[in-house]
Amino acid sequence: MIKFLKKYKTQLGLTLLEALISTAIVGIGFVAVFNMVNFSVQSIDTSGERTKANYLVSMIAEDIIGHKDTIHGESNDDENIVFNEEGKPVKVDGDGAVIEEYKKFAEHLKDTEWNVGAGENVCANKSDYKRADDINSIYKEENVDAPRNKENKWKEIFGSDRYLKCKSSKDIKNVKVFQICKWDHCDYRNENVYDDGLFIGRVQINMNDGKKRRFLYFTADYQLKK
Repeated sequence: MIKFLKKYKTQLGLTLLEALISTAIVGIGFVAVFNMVNFSVQSIDTSGERTKANYLVSMIAEDIIGHKDTIHGESNDDENIVFNEEGKPVKVDGDGAVIEEYKKFAEHLKDTEWNVGAGENVCANKSDYKRADDINSIYKEENVDAPRNKENKWKEIFGSDRYLKCKSSKDIKNVKVFQICKWDHCDYRNENVYDDGLFIGRVQINMNDGKKRRFLYFTADYQLKK
């Protein structure tokens, strides 16, 4: 026993100071790991929002391009509605005389910019969507024309923040169409555009308090110059 005690007499344990320093080093390591985990979670959330924004922006562009020949506010099934030589929809009487002119989808968006609100009304009131019954179906109210149905769909998707998170009034969602040609009647003139009207669509979505932005420009429609 005496020999055993003498053998381990010089092998002392940790001092209190050494234990505190070791604990501090281990604690700093855990804090760094926790910060990395928190950053990873935020990055995954942001990436998910941007991915959804890409899909939704493409959806809007496809809605406009796929229904470019539809008429805003009127059904295309009316047999008295025809397209004139310039490709514009008009309503004619029995003698072929024009009695009313209509706007196609892109032309309507050129004159009326679509958005989900302005200022503080950009984000939805979360208290209005506490239950599943508070959320309307995308196609609950159907109109006779595709443009208004599509606009209602966009409103339900973006206006209620069902798919994208809305943090502040800087999270803008809007659709704008610009008409370009070399003639005086176009808002934007370009000598190299010989169409009667080349309609360029722009979809803008801001996320994460306006820090992340997604723009998409595309050819919405065109009208040949006769």
